[in-house]
Order: sequence, then C-alpha cells, then structure tokens
Amino acid sequence: MPIDRRRETKVIAVVFAHVPDADAADRDRLRGALERVNQLFRPALAEPFVLVGADRLDGALADPAQTPLCLSVLRELIAPLELRAGVGIGVVDYRRDAAATDRDAYSVARRALQLVVRDKGLTRYLGTGDAGDVLLGALCRLVDPLVRARTDKQWEAIAAYRELGHQRAVAEQLGVTRQSVGDRLAAGNRRAVEEADAAIAAYLSYQRRQQSVD
Repeated sequence: MPIDRRRETKVIAVVFAHVPDADAADRDRLRGALERVNQLFRPALAEPFVLVGADRLDGALADPAQTPLCLSVLRELIAPLELRAGVGIGVVDYRRDAAATDRDAYSVARRALQLVVRDKGLTRYLGTGDAGDVLLGALCRLVDPLVRARTDKQWEAIAAYRELGHQRAVAEQLGVTRQSVGDRLAAGNRRAVEEADAAIAAYLSYQRRQQSVD
C-alpha cells in the first residue's frame, strides 16, 4: 500500500531501476525476483518493488541503510541480467506528480538513474549532500566494475552462498567441490562487494539520523 506522502516526512530511499537487456520473456522472472525481494525486505519497505513496463523497477525503503543489501540481493536474483539503479535519499512531503523540490526522494531518484544511464554505471546514490554524494559515487565507481565482471557461475555461487551460508552446502547444491565454490566466490569479489555494501549502509544510517534531526 503506498505511503501517504501528505503526512509522511521521514527520510526514505527511493529506487528507480532499469534492466536494459530485459525483454518480454524476462518479465515473469523479474516479477518473481521482486516478489522475493518484497518478502525478504518487508519490514524495511515504504513501497513494494514493482515492475513498470518491460524493464523498469520501482520501489522505496523506509530504512535507507537496507538499500545496498536490497540491490545486491535483487541483482543476484536476476543475474545475468544487468540492473542499473538510481537511489534518491530524501523526504516524501510531496506527491509524486506534484512540483518536486531538491529534497523530494522521487525527484532525486529520477536524477540518480539518469546519471547512471549517462555514465554507463550500475548504481548511483543522491540526496546525502554534496560531500556524501561524492563519497558514495566514488564507492559505486569502484564496485560497479567488480559486479559487472562476474560470470554466470560466479553469480550462481554468490546467490547460493547468501541463501545457504556455507561453502560446503553450496558445493553440494551445485554439484561441485568446495574449492570450486571458494574460487568462484573469490573471483566474483563477494567479500569486497559486501564490505562496500556495509560501508554504504553505515553512512546512510548515519545520514538518516542527521536528516531526521534537521
């Protein structure tokens, strides 16, 4: 159920995402992935993630700090399809179709997605202030190539490891050796991406507390 923007003033994260290579045959898969994300992140949602047209995904998180993990899980669910995401951090004082201000999360997310597409990146965060946007932008530029370079087998191992939590269990599920699982996780830069996600989450948590006080 959409949040009431006439009353709600909390800082949230709005995600506008684009899947450039999606076609009609991918829609069911995308819908299934969004249903799973909505289930996993239900406590943190402000608006459920939905498929808009053939290749647009929209959603909003009441807890911005959950955004990096949410995007990583979504990417694992739809891989090898590529997800480009613009994240707007801001308030929701205004209706989506009303005149927006610089702090309106929907307007900020729209600009963030435009920058991602323009720069051919994967993720962009805006709305945390000039210094914060630069910092998060630099992190994303470091992480994006690591994510984009993953092979299908690396995506498969990373997704299974997130679900199962142990390399032995992943090896049994995939029918490979534990060493092969470890190699795929390392080559897919799982740890580096998770550390970057944690750093972004910590900053967004801090930023949310600061903006809520303001």
